[in-house]
Amino acid sequence: MLFRWPLTALVIPLALGLGSGGISAAEELPYDPDVVLVMKDKVFHVIKGTQPGNPLPNPAFSLAAGMDLVILLRNEDEVAHEFVSPLLLKAEDLQLSGRATLVYTHTAVGVRVEPRDSVLLRFDIPEAGFDQFHFWCNIHGKLLDDTMRGEIFIVHAKPSSR
Repeated sequence: MLFRWPLTALVIPLALGLGSGGISAAEELPYDPDVVLVMKDKVFHVIKGTQPGNPLPNPAFSLAAGMDLVILLRNEDEVAHEFVSPLLLKAEDLQLSGRATLVYTHTAVGVRVEPRDSVLLRFDIPEAGFDQFHFWCNIHGKLLDDTMRGEIFIVHAKPSSR
């Protein structure tokens, strides 16, 4: 009889980067991040990459389709958090810097970031045919009223009218 994985998350640990502490503030980052997400007090905080005057209650940021993207995830809490999104399932050439655990769900992919660690994600934003992706912490953001949820908007450039 073949063994079947349950539909819950399948977790594969990866040891990436130097040492056991991920990317520290003192280390020089291999890439300048386009988006910085801080996980603190069981909430996502968009520190870099948010749009001025964003009226959305959840953390949100927008990205240009087809661009190379670098996201820095920094966990400032005393508990582990995850950054999970269907966008990462569609991402091409996903690269990780730092110590992380890949997380697979039925509909999305993400990374688990341990307390006080940082992880750098780099990938090309796919032409996915969608304009909006959700992201969440698979530990503290599974339910719709949980605090660790946010949105990513994919912006498509309009052709010039010249």
